Amino acid sequence: MRRKIFKEIVKFFAVMFILFILTAPVLVLFGPFANLKRTVVGAILQSKHPQYITWLFSQDELDRIVGKNETSQKQELLKLTGNADGSIKLHTIEASRYRGFILEIADPKRVQVATAGQLGERGETTSNIAIDNKAIAAINAGGFYDDNGTGTGRKPYGFIIHNGNFLLGEASLPEEVNEFVGFNQEGNLLVGKYSKKELGQMGAQEGISFGPPLILNGKKMITNGDGGWGIGPRTAIGQRKDGTILFLVIDGRQPSYSLGATLRDAQDILYEEGAYTAANLDGGSSSTLYFNGEVVNKPADLLGERMIPTAFIVK
Repeated sequence: MRRKIFKEIVKFFAVMFILFILTAPVLVLFGPFANLKRTVVGAILQSKHPQYITWLFSQDELDRIVGKNETSQKQELLKLTGNADGSIKLHTIEASRYRGFILEIADPKRVQVATAGQLGERGETTSNIAIDNKAIAAINAGGFYDDNGTGTGRKPYGFIIHNGNFLLGEASLPEEVNEFVGFNQEGNLLVGKYSKKELGQMGAQEGISFGPPLILNGKKMITNGDGGWGIGPRTAIGQRKDGTILFLVIDGRQPSYSLGATLRDAQDILYEEGAYTAANLDGGSSSTLYFNGEVVNKPADLLGERMIPTAFIVK
């Protein structure tokens, strides 16, 4: 009798366990647990397969889940004098949870977009893109899909502009809107959602699609929560009012060295560094800073630098 009861109890818990395994993803993604949903969705968006989550949610729904801060503010472009001294300075960032680096580029017009040589077929590492373009520095830039599961960074999305020409998005309708991080002819850092037509009117010369904006017109954009993407490696870019560009890379996923940063951490670091404009770039295993012939940070991927399609380089 006891043996039969024991078997029934084991069977019950086995069934309950299977039901939990089957229903847990549904509860996480569609249940009432907002914080857990935000963390899971944010992690998927930073993974090698962010397209999977787009099968379940629209872009507007994803923006609401991860807490992207929408703003109706119009970006105020800086009046740059063009008297940059051409200097480049590297310094470290340290806190209890993370370590990273900031590279200061005095002349914003030295920053350009560079792409993998076989764009659309396979990516390259940040350092190889820099070397191929004879650049002194580089960071990873725009987002991409790895739809073949090989981690080759082969399929960028959104817009890519170099020397005023659309390398990606050329066939798009003029009114199509994408998140954009890039530069106009005067060296202003442009961040936010823009159409191809608007970017043309603003004189956009270099840029890629990613985000969200972190600082706009000198004001922080993330004022509630941590940005919704959890803790991890981060790459971001900012600009001071004098035109100086800030490359920020925070290492993560390495418990004995650096756990990582939130979007709000990245925002606050750049704000303290004097950024008047700033935006998030692709993070996670992609986060890489190359300077003076070497990778100065510690990328999170076990294989080293991740293959990516686009980088911001310093000529």
